[in-house]
Amino acid sequence: MRTLATILIGGSIAGTLDILYAISAYSLRGVKPMVILQSVASGVQGAQAYSGGGTSAALGLGLHFFMTTLMALIYVLAAQVFPILTTRPVMTGAAYGVLLYLVMNYVVVPLSLAVPGRPPEGWYILGALFAHLCLVGVPIALTAAKFGK
Repeated sequence: MRTLATILIGGSIAGTLDILYAISAYSLRGVKPMVILQSVASGVQGAQAYSGGGTSAALGLGLHFFMTTLMALIYVLAAQVFPILTTRPVMTGAAYGVLLYLVMNYVVVPLSLAVPGRPPEGWYILGALFAHLCLVGVPIALTAAKFGK
């Protein structure tokens, strides 16, 4: 039960921080929160997500938290094999965040049905790296270090 709780807490914290960042950052580009959530849903719904209204947005939010919980699951299970993941959580969590950024942007999204949007540029690329590193990877690692032992 402790492992499951650690995974759920880590995934929830990372998911909340990451989606709040995305909503804040992309609102500067004029993107509404519903469209951000629909863009997540487009990974499984394709272009239809953008005409799905609140239902697609809710699906996107659910998928987002599913993914961050899966990210936490992988980290927490790996930490049971590699103790450095909990003894050096900031360093290893940051590295995990960079790995997550690469996997999401160069494997998951290209293999999904997501509709290509305006590609991030400049500060948005740095922001996305910051989000994965500081708002996803490190919180998951800190949660694993605090609750996973």
